[in-house]
Amino acid sequence: MATYEPKNILITGAAGFIAFHVANRLSSPNLKFVKGDIRSADLVNYLLITESIDTIMHFAAQTHVDKSFDNSFEFTKNNIYGTHVLLEACKVTGQIRRFIHVSTDEVYGETEEDAVVGNDEALQLLPTNPYSATKAGAEMLVMDYGRSYGLPVITTRGNNVYGPNQFLEKLIPKFILLAMRGQPLPIHGDGSNVRSYLYCEDVAEAFEVILHKGGSWSCLQHQDQKGMESD
Repeated sequence: MATYEPKNILITGAAGFIAFHVANRLSSPNLKFVKGDIRSADLVNYLLITESIDTIMHFAAQTHVDKSFDNSFEFTKNNIYGTHVLLEACKVTGQIRRFIHVSTDEVYGETEEDAVVGNDEALQLLPTNPYSATKAGAEMLVMDYGRSYGLPVITTRGNNVYGPNQFLEKLIPKFILLAMRGQPLPIHGDGSNVRSYLYCEDVAEAFEVILHKGGSWSCLQHQDQKGMESD
């Protein structure tokens, strides 16, 4: 497989946890940080044109499952509408050679307890919370722009990630802080559920491989947990 070499990359959500580590790994002397809203069509179009963007790694999203139950509209606005704005800008400018959409294995719903190797990429999507439902919706838009407009898309479905600089609301840093304070550690269910985790630097390395060697119109995932929801 030929190695893909991007010229100018737009990494959305680069101030977030995973995208921060990816940006650090891919950093160059020409790195530029732009604070903005993914839902702003004017801003997105302006950046694609003025920065001659030919590659997008789309990480920007609302990601916390518990918060999605309290304010699901914000998840729809950011995860679905924000993705749609970005895709439409790609269609209008016609200059994107690779679009990497970062989704989640949460779109499958819970893995069966007796599953051996997790979920197959072709399985039906059965999200079980507002967060995963909006990520599944965003995936459908990405798939459509690939099929309808020929946008060269790659979708990834990773699972839980941990490491330095993670938000304190996430499971591992949250439990560490609670334990340091001598406070109870809240666990959903009866405690029998299992989670899989990936270290942030390993994830950043994987995205570097996907950037250069991933095949367009593909869906890539990491096998996940049994009967457990992600952070």
